[in-house]
Amino acid sequence: MTAANIPPATPAGYEQLLRSVAWAELGPRTSILVQGRDAVRFVDNFVTAALSGLESGQGSEAFFTDARGWVLALATILRTEEGLLIDADGGLPLSLAGHLSHYLIREQIEIVDASADTACLIVAGPDAEAWLADRIALKGGREPASEIPRLPSRLFDHAALIVDGVPAVLVRVDWVGPVAFLVRVAASDLVRLTGAWRATAAREADPLAIETARIEQGRPAPSDIPEKTLPQELGRDARAISFTKGCYLGQETVARIDALGHVNRRLMGLTAGTAFAPSARVTAGGDLIGTIGSACWSPRLRGHLGVGLLQAKRVVDRGLEKEPLAIEGLPAGLVALPLVESLTEPSGEGEIVFETRRFRVRRVAEARSAGVAATTPPRMRDVIEHPGSVVVVPMVSAAEVCLIEVIRVAVGRPLLELPAGTLDRVESLAEAAARELAEETGYRAGRIEQIASFWMSPGILRERMHLFLAADLAAGPQALEPGEVITTRLVGWDEAIAMCLDGRIDDAKTVAGLLLVDARRRAGQTAT
Repeated sequence: MTAANIPPATPAGYEQLLRSVAWAELGPRTSILVQGRDAVRFVDNFVTAALSGLESGQGSEAFFTDARGWVLALATILRTEEGLLIDADGGLPLSLAGHLSHYLIREQIEIVDASADTACLIVAGPDAEAWLADRIALKGGREPASEIPRLPSRLFDHAALIVDGVPAVLVRVDWVGPVAFLVRVAASDLVRLTGAWRATAAREADPLAIETARIEQGRPAPSDIPEKTLPQELGRDARAISFTKGCYLGQETVARIDALGHVNRRLMGLTAGTAFAPSARVTAGGDLIGTIGSACWSPRLRGHLGVGLLQAKRVVDRGLEKEPLAIEGLPAGLVALPLVESLTEPSGEGEIVFETRRFRVRRVAEARSAGVAATTPPRMRDVIEHPGSVVVVPMVSAAEVCLIEVIRVAVGRPLLELPAGTLDRVESLAEAAARELAEETGYRAGRIEQIASFWMSPGILRERMHLFLAADLAAGPQALEPGEVITTRLVGWDEAIAMCLDGRIDDAKTVAGLLLVDARRRAGQTAT
């Protein structure tokens, strides 16, 4: 192996981000406080998300747009008792505080740029919640026995807590993985908090590990949002754009694109066997179709990974078979972000014995048990490899869910199910969930939240299914495939749970999805 082909070393803390817990300082960020009785109404005039429905302790992702509908910044906006807290990446091309102040006339608000006085850290990994839970207390001192400090459980929910003796605001995010917390503290407290954390077993992640995980998660940074980028091009409609709120700066363009049903460019993941850098040129059939915004070596892909805004029609409509992709002239391919466990080989080897458009069957050797002689022939297993799928719980109201009735050839009768579908194109999980919901039920989600992921039938099948909860639904027409017959059926929530328990619903993904969401609703871990 030549030096040029040796994979880069995995950044410190990367493995812990995936498998346990790690933390890191995030460096300079934009932090704006907007306080006063008109704060929510005022800021709502300049962002794509609907802020008026947020309660204190809740938050939302949102785009700030200019009058032409072009993105100025991607931000996380938190509702507080005093007003709003706006968090965004550092190094933005404009001052958000200055942008808002420019439009201030007689509103009863105060706009404070607290960026220099605020420090931000991130804690992430499957064990992040448990690790932080051992380190928090209620803000204000010792909590009564009846008041147990709790970490935010829903995306962008936040809470003011004491972390290792330091006052902090903890925000649930998914920037570098499905379980992560943004920890905001006073800049003067940063050294005290990091000193306490360095004395624990949790790994401090290298900035490169955080950047790698961010790119693998598909979260755009300012470098991925060039001038004249439209919100829908970034693929975050379900979490950052409301298509039903009142007027805001740039809304006309956003609404017009929504009516057209497509954008000309899309933020996509690209992979290649050779290293490439930000600003690298991406071509299809020799023609320039975009540039790379961010790039890294991905240990999970075992290859080089980047994100960039590409001409969607050249990539999706014409197909890569006719117009192969290249980055700076070298072969490249597309990859869906965030990275999910999908069509990777269970053992890295094996014979493909059967292949269809949606799945393939691979014959692989099982690992030998301890004590089995090396000369004993390995046991062979046939594994069905599937690209993964999404399933959606569509809440028409707090008391009603939309199910679908579809005839399943495999069982010879109709089943009552949740809408679901295969990850068979380049799109994020949230985009896939929103698309399947609209196609099969006609409903468009104003809000969509990932609840869980699970293996469907791991004895023979490598399919990871991702469960989403959809709310704030707007009715519309179905978009079924030719010959497809799907009937929607509105069912009371309590009745749907009863049907799972008594066997009237016997589709496994539907039983699992409904019962998981029901358990989270009872625990107060969903907003719906």
